[in-house]
Amino acid sequence: MKKDYCGMPMRFAHTGVTQFAPENTLEAFKKAAELGFEGIELDIQLSGDGEIIVTHNGDMGYMTFEEHRDVLKDLTAQQIKRFDIPYRNALKLKYPPYPWTEHFGGRRMITPPDYVENRVTHLITFPEFDEWLATVDYELTVEVEFKCPGMCPRMDEILANSKNVSRYILFSGNWEVLEEMQEHYRVNGKPEGLRLGANIRFINERTMDFVRRSDLWEVGLNNEAFTKDDVKTLEGMGIKVFSNLGDYPEWWRKICEMGVTGFKTNFPDAYTEWWSENMG
Repeated sequence: MKKDYCGMPMRFAHTGVTQFAPENTLEAFKKAAELGFEGIELDIQLSGDGEIIVTHNGDMGYMTFEEHRDVLKDLTAQQIKRFDIPYRNALKLKYPPYPWTEHFGGRRMITPPDYVENRVTHLITFPEFDEWLATVDYELTVEVEFKCPGMCPRMDEILANSKNVSRYILFSGNWEVLEEMQEHYRVNGKPEGLRLGANIRFINERTMDFVRRSDLWEVGLNNEAFTKDDVKTLEGMGIKVFSNLGDYPEWWRKICEMGVTGFKTNFPDAYTEWWSENMG
């Protein structure tokens, strides 16, 4: 991490450094820590035996490129961990495809067709991630995105024995899950140091109603969907703003000027190189 980067938006490697290893894998997270990024964003789902798995989708098709389509809720954590996750066709390009604006919900960008790669890895449980995080020797912040309901009780059990509670921001972009999370911690209380977030994406009447009645440390907003004044308004409410992706130089410049707290990017290396050449 460049020492002169201080004061700029926190760089969150979205699902890890996916130019190095498949998304949401320990290898991708380790690379983010090795490179000194301020944050990691990861996704979690629930297995059939009630364990939290670090992965985006509720089935194995996405990570195995449709070789296996088993549904996580029908599998135990140990069964899930045995599936091979291939590196081939899973790694994102080194640089974003300027000047194209990355769309939301799209398929990952595939490596060149002549790329030869035979390595595989495996999914991990959240307790395994938590154990690794405790070995990281700087204040790496982790956004944990709940992709399905029903995970708060198991998360409480994990955090009760964790050394990393103050490093975590628990959040979701699913409204059912967001309401469940807020109600759970309203009733049961939060572990000391734990922060909550919400990926509200856009500022409108519905999202601001949720923000006003919720316990939130940060909100996620889509690129080009907010202004510097919006950042000031939310900061005045004690809420930080994170930009969701927007991996192209025009937006990178805007987030540096608007004072957002964090920036979730699929290209943390490319962003850092751009910042060094243009803003450093």
